[in-house]
Amino acid sequence: MSSIKDLIGTQLGRYRIVEHLATGGMAEIFLARHDGEAGFQKQLVLKVLQRRWEDRPEVVDLFLGEARIAALMNHPNIVDIYDVSSEDGKHFIAMEHIPGKTLTDLAKRAIQVTKSIPIEVGLFIAAEVAGALSHMYDGIGGDGQPFRVVHRDISPTNVLISTSGEVKLIDFGIARQGVAVIEESGARPGKVTYMSPEQVKGRPIDGRSDIFCLGTILYEITLGRRLWRGPREVAVKRIIEERPKPPTYVRHDYPAELEIIVMRALEKRPEDRYQSPTELYFDLQSFMERSSAHLRNNFQMADYAAKIFSEEAEALISDVGRRRAQAFVEGNEGAESDDEDLDFDLQQSDGPGAALARALRTSTLRLGTALGPPPAAQPETSDADGQPESAGGEVQPHGGDAANGASEGVKSALGYDESGNGAPGTTESGSTSEQGGRSRAETPSETGNAKIVSKPSASQSKPQKLGEETSDRLPRRWHGVVVVGIILVAALAAGALWLLRGG
Repeated sequence: MSSIKDLIGTQLGRYRIVEHLATGGMAEIFLARHDGEAGFQKQLVLKVLQRRWEDRPEVVDLFLGEARIAALMNHPNIVDIYDVSSEDGKHFIAMEHIPGKTLTDLAKRAIQVTKSIPIEVGLFIAAEVAGALSHMYDGIGGDGQPFRVVHRDISPTNVLISTSGEVKLIDFGIARQGVAVIEESGARPGKVTYMSPEQVKGRPIDGRSDIFCLGTILYEITLGRRLWRGPREVAVKRIIEERPKPPTYVRHDYPAELEIIVMRALEKRPEDRYQSPTELYFDLQSFMERSSAHLRNNFQMADYAAKIFSEEAEALISDVGRRRAQAFVEGNEGAESDDEDLDFDLQQSDGPGAALARALRTSTLRLGTALGPPPAAQPETSDADGQPESAGGEVQPHGGDAANGASEGVKSALGYDESGNGAPGTTESGSTSEQGGRSRAETPSETGNAKIVSKPSASQSKPQKLGEETSDRLPRRWHGVVVVGIILVAALAAGALWLLRGG
């Protein structure tokens, strides 16, 4: 095709090309504008097939197939397709312009600042993508039949977070429609580290393959580490053979109920996974409701994205954070990092800016801390009952002093009020699953999904242990008990004296 620079400022169909945005495997991406009557203007994105592919009918058909498939669906979490056309031998697709960041950008920034995306944020994003997949696969078209569209390239680079907090699934270039999609010879592959076992084997795939890919994303963004690391051959072998370590192995405060959902999505055999994206969507939504997650709308998502890219957050980034984030993006984290990453929270820095980092990670949006305990200052050990306690023998209160020690300016930037509302420590710790270590097959089920029942956490069911410097003042909640006890003792003493005197 013509030089990219030569196209800037030119007209292509009804659209004026404004700026070059990116280069893909078969197309160039431009920011364009549609000018209409009475000063009407609409910004959009033009995806223009590269000139080298114009004489390849099979490639042209793949390119136009993206528009045909994406145009079938109308969903708030799927990019809108406006037009498909050709002019002067150039094929192009006009689609919705989504200003914002890719999920890759968001995850990279979060790792730089706080080691991972907060669980509530990752959960919200995954639920929105699951909603898109549900519509793609189970949604009903005009003919009354399910769409049965398989995306085949679910990865963080194809998930956009708009400036208004919308989560959008993009790039349907290799999407296919059918119950059992077969990999075509010579077709542009997806990203190998975000493929399902059946996809890397070249076997027929369906919507359950996209579920595995989304499970991979949810695992990675909430833990801040890649799942299938290594060169292509190594990654393929791991996807096929290796069972992923449970999230609680990496982060001890990871919600057990969410872990069940993630591990079910990552089952090697499609028949062991969720059987449709709709099942996964409902389980994610149900968990958010049960866990009292506060991030449930686009406004809060936009607020988090703005704060994580703010100047205050920029000041927290260290060289170590930059290196870690770059390794995450490139997928070349070494195996030697496995042990040192067993629990992010236990290794959280206590230096300058630690309060803001923790607040950004757990309560930037007044998220509360319902999804897990706060960072601990000491590695955990176990007492005689097998319950975790800190090395000093004292159970740390939820939220910790460090987060409460943030400056007033930082608290204001993060949405705290003067009374401390919204600060870490205002809600109880997340619940754990009653299923314990039982396998998914042993979990009760009502509709084919794993039934998850929560129970009080250890910190709620076990009395707090006191340290050596325990205050001699009773907690206020015991005052009433003491008063009642004194009255009972006095009554018993009076009764005893009455009996001794012979009634």
